[in-house]
Amino acid sequence: MARTRARRLLQHLFALSTCTTAVAAQDRLDGTWQGYWTRAGDTVAVTMVVRQDSTAGYAATFEADRLRVSGIPFAAVRVRGCCDVTLVLRGDRTTTEFAGRLDGDSLTGVLREEGNEGRFAYSRAQAAPPTVEEREITFSNGAVTLAGSLLLPASGDSLPAVVFLHGSGAEGRWASRYLATRLVSHGIAALIFDKRGVGGSTGDWRRAVPDDLIGDGVAAVARLLEQPRIDRGRIGIHGHSQGGTLAPAVAVRSPSVAFVVASAAAGLPVDSVEIFSVLNAIQPGITTAEDSAGARALVRELVAVAYHGRPRARLDSLVTRLRDRPWFFELPPPADAYWSFSQVFARYRPLDWWARVRVPVLLVYGAEDRRVPAAASTERIAAALRGAGNADVAVRIFPGADHSFRLAPGASGWPRTAPDYVATLVGWLAQR
Repeated sequence: MARTRARRLLQHLFALSTCTTAVAAQDRLDGTWQGYWTRAGDTVAVTMVVRQDSTAGYAATFEADRLRVSGIPFAAVRVRGCCDVTLVLRGDRTTTEFAGRLDGDSLTGVLREEGNEGRFAYSRAQAAPPTVEEREITFSNGAVTLAGSLLLPASGDSLPAVVFLHGSGAEGRWASRYLATRLVSHGIAALIFDKRGVGGSTGDWRRAVPDDLIGDGVAAVARLLEQPRIDRGRIGIHGHSQGGTLAPAVAVRSPSVAFVVASAAAGLPVDSVEIFSVLNAIQPGITTAEDSAGARALVRELVAVAYHGRPRARLDSLVTRLRDRPWFFELPPPADAYWSFSQVFARYRPLDWWARVRVPVLLVYGAEDRRVPAAASTERIAAALRGAGNADVAVRIFPGADHSFRLAPGASGWPRTAPDYVATLVGWLAQR
């Protein structure tokens, strides 16, 4: 009997010890980790920050200068037992899973993305002292409340500042964080915010019309005017893609905008840009003259229906006839916001707004942009500005760069940023 009790006591103590060890190991995941991802002979330096959340689980973010990202959240962090760690990163098109083993101050394992495999390794690091002051901030445009972050240098007053406008889709403040932090490191404050219906912002970007999004940008500029460390005479805007296309309207409607950086902004009618973008997206599947003719017919008819309200009969007929082609793509469902937004957006004429902009403008494009025609857009926007008497127009087109200013990736799939892209933005702003 005594031997049985002793055995049970030892089992209980062993179980308690194992549980305590597991908890302690999980606690060690919390903190800053520096390391790398490697795949197909290519290596990316990465810093990861893991924090325990209110549910006793974990949340993690990462930054990588090579990938031009900062504060990007992992979709999930899972810990099994004492030491098995899984992190899930979901992108626009792919999901990457990191499965690793925690061993003291190191975390190593395998990363997998769509059948491709690589390795990752992290070592625990001391958290760097903060160089950026970040403040949560809200502002309103009508009934919509927009939530964002004001990023400030740790010291200094009368700071110039930039409001970041959104690209298309469900874009949160994280999308602009990297560029924003680079500006802050050069003494320029930045306001990044969640698009309506994303993150902490109310409303619904799917139902927004251009005037709504323009108004959101104007409201963001107005909110900056209330900040004590901001120079009210040196507030500008940076817009990429859709944000760059709407930027001139924000600058015209807000007299407080002192400069504009328009990145991959459309300078052609928006329906023409849509045709250009969709055809480029399906181009890899087009191998014959017959395919080319069919693809062009379908895309032009899609845009005619979506942007100009043409009846769907011919479009539906083309879909039936061309569905088996290798380049074919499924159209958005009838209830999708694509149809309503396109028809409203078709009435937006960017060149009319550019002709009314009187402040300094920087236009930046990637020469290999497949979503916005770079050369034609640059030529038309610059002509509209200069034709209206605005001579303070700078243009930079980066050779080999795509819509997001990245160069073609190698076997790893990880791109590189066009040389001097960030330096060009910072240098132009520094002159102002």
